[in-house]
Amino acid sequence: MKEQREFGMNNKIKVVVICHFSSPEVQSKLTLWKKTDFYAAWIPNLLEGLKNYTEYEIHVISPHLYLKRDANFEIDGIFYHFFSIGIPVVNRNWPAFFNLDLYTNFYFNRRKIKKLIDRIKPRLINLQGAENSYYSSSVLDVCQKYPVLVTIQGFVSLECEKKGRYKKHRINTEAKIINECRYFGGDPDSMRLIEKIKTEAFNFYKYYYPNGSNIHGLAKLTTDKEADLLYWGRITKEKGAEDFLLLVRNLKVDFPDLRTSIIGPVEAEYLKRLKERIVELGCERNITIKGFIRSSDDLYAEVLRSRILVIPTYNDRFPTVLREGVCLKLAVVAYSTGSIPEFNKADERILLANPGDIKQMTTHVSKLLTDERYFEDLTNKAFDYGMSEFSIENNCDKLINAYKDILNREIKLKNNV
Repeated sequence: MKEQREFGMNNKIKVVVICHFSSPEVQSKLTLWKKTDFYAAWIPNLLEGLKNYTEYEIHVISPHLYLKRDANFEIDGIFYHFFSIGIPVVNRNWPAFFNLDLYTNFYFNRRKIKKLIDRIKPRLINLQGAENSYYSSSVLDVCQKYPVLVTIQGFVSLECEKKGRYKKHRINTEAKIINECRYFGGDPDSMRLIEKIKTEAFNFYKYYYPNGSNIHGLAKLTTDKEADLLYWGRITKEKGAEDFLLLVRNLKVDFPDLRTSIIGPVEAEYLKRLKERIVELGCERNITIKGFIRSSDDLYAEVLRSRILVIPTYNDRFPTVLREGVCLKLAVVAYSTGSIPEFNKADERILLANPGDIKQMTTHVSKLLTDERYFEDLTNKAFDYGMSEFSIENNCDKLINAYKDILNREIKLKNNV
């Protein structure tokens, strides 16, 4: 009876969500060799909304590092199925010089996922991200049997760095999934990119990953501002970390006491290079690198200490930091990458610069630093629009409507056969 409960009760519309994430709540349920960082916070936000649609039974399938044994459990009506990956027993990633998963095309991961799917017997599969082949490749084994909605998280094929066997495998897998599947969802600009890759007709559903419900409370907090500017996200060249340094170099000419923070995960070698570059630019007094902040409470507390969020990314769809930043009442200056310009549709709510245009970004930030009324008008417009556009209710309604439309289309297709 317990096993039957873990795999549903067959009286609802079953949807399998294939993804990769980890959260404090999930790790409290798993038996791990050691704790890992929490990641992909947009997935728990999505699931928080989906649990309210009681006619659907959501089954989440996700890999997890350092898992002592596979786990199936239920939280708030959502069923979770976590499986171990990588080197047997310790369940960590294979080393680069002998990546067995890559050599076998992630056979063992795909076999585990397929076995779970066939046991659940869903009406629909919702893949979160085609670009992560260690789990996304599994839909190629089942997409002829089950309808698959691919929610776009990003496009690995658009990343500047394309070297390496694993990167090429990801790019090839992403292309195969896009060409094999017919239902897609996500930010508006992703539809245009799919049109360039896919040779056959497809259906696209527009929605965003929602902000968490905690955003409402955080936005009401009054916090002393310790930093004028904030860089928030993975600290890499492609995300614009070096452009941020050049921006600070430009601004400190007119604002010598400028205070800025850099928050996010970073590799040790790149961090060393970045610190050397800060010294070269003479910005040691202006920039504080705080790195990765594990606790979400501590992270948001740090973010709220800043006034302006800078997003100088060269490759993104619609960044989580933008969705959250505007709802935390930070003014935002960003490169016009991916679907970011969509946020200014019908009204200017954030300031945009062409990718790589440090001069234009410098002008935007200077305006925000010197014109308080303009700063307030912009942040209030962005906040009001963002709280509605990125809410759990709004985007989960859109996603559920996508599920309904796909299932109706599948019924019509079968009837016409």
